[in-house]
Amino acid sequence: MDVSERPARGVWSDKPLAAGPSRSNPERRARRRWAEPSSSGMLPARVLPVVAVQISPRDPAPLLEERLLSACSAGLKRARCVAAAELSPAETGEPRAIAVVSWNDATHVSIEVGLGSERPVWLQRELEFVAADPELERWRAAGFTVALLVDDPRFWSEPPPAAQPHDVPAPIAPAPSAVLPWFEADLKALSGSGLVRGAWRMGAEARLRVPLSSALFATGSARYALGRDAGLDVRWFDASFGLGWYAPRVWSSLETRLRLEGLAENLAVTAQRDVLTDRQSTWIPGVSLGADLVWPLSPTWSLSASADGFWLDGSTAITDAGERVATSAGAGMLLGLGAGARF
Repeated sequence: MDVSERPARGVWSDKPLAAGPSRSNPERRARRRWAEPSSSGMLPARVLPVVAVQISPRDPAPLLEERLLSACSAGLKRARCVAAAELSPAETGEPRAIAVVSWNDATHVSIEVGLGSERPVWLQRELEFVAADPELERWRAAGFTVALLVDDPRFWSEPPPAAQPHDVPAPIAPAPSAVLPWFEADLKALSGSGLVRGAWRMGAEARLRVPLSSALFATGSARYALGRDAGLDVRWFDASFGLGWYAPRVWSSLETRLRLEGLAENLAVTAQRDVLTDRQSTWIPGVSLGADLVWPLSPTWSLSASADGFWLDGSTAITDAGERVATSAGAGMLLGLGAGARF
């Protein structure tokens, strides 16, 4: 999801692939098998031809494989995409083509599509993504690329019929490299530094992240926390605003965000002595440096954790009848855990 993410770079080849690193014998036998013409002839008109899709490394996550196959089938009008491991020639007939999708790493995929005929034709394209691209959208883009290669006129014995007004396909959604990162909103439980050598603060945080580019975002938050110690009721309200960076992923399933924000903290203290109640509050400026870890559960929902270090303009002494009874921390750490949504 980028404003200015690099478009996926494709390398096309209209010729049989040049000799490269040796492939395993099973894969060579599989390619020879798909290159043999089918002896059963055309499939019945009511059954769409099949494109066998072989994914490497094997056994990908079912959600990612389904996203790739669905995008591939959605991009084709004359065929459908099926996982090669689940292919049953007795039911579907010999595949019209085979697609080999090889993920070299999380951000680079090589796609090869071959036509089964007496003179096999192989086409190849490579896609590169940036670390901020959502993983589901990467697999979706790979599926659309398979469909684009399979739709090459050389893969079909007769030209496709002229499109009628009602047959014009809906425009294909752009690949992740053409879209912005999403707006993100988090709601987390919060705990951390409160009173010096006293009670911790406990509360909640609401945060919003707005993308500015493929690498940067604007962010703001509101925090509300409470603490109680020795007859004092303490309330902290923090408001922050600043900039963040979509950092490269530490693990393939976790997304990382780094933040630097200006901070304004309102400290309110209520003290009770016998039947008397005294309440005072003050604003304190500061800065905050934080990090978020986001674990996507679906294209919309995610789990999130955060760690923030804060520095205020000094510690705040809390006095009662002229005597210091507590001190609010002027620097410390806040930890959060919760859920988020993208929209």
